[in-house]
Amino acid sequence: MQLRVSLSFLLILTLCRELRSELNKDNIKDLLPRVCRFPVEKSICRAYFIRWFFNSETGECESFVYGGCRGNGNNFSNKEECEKTCKFT
Repeated sequence: MQLRVSLSFLLILTLCRELRSELNKDNIKDLLPRVCRFPVEKSICRAYFIRWFFNSETGECESFVYGGCRGNGNNFSNKEECEKTCKFT
């Protein structure tokens, strides 16, 4: 009886882990705000601003050098703003 309960518990844990890992990467991208899915745009101008963008492949906010013109909405002034907008906790 204990073996049966243990095996059932192990099976449930395995299934939950598989479902969670499947949901994590591709499906979470669909739940992100649109701005967080934009690619990083460093711009063609020559200014040198350290900015932050959300990398939807890694799921992390990363810094980049922004040239100061054009760009898109995936361009945050600090890491906290990026994480508040784009990162799931």
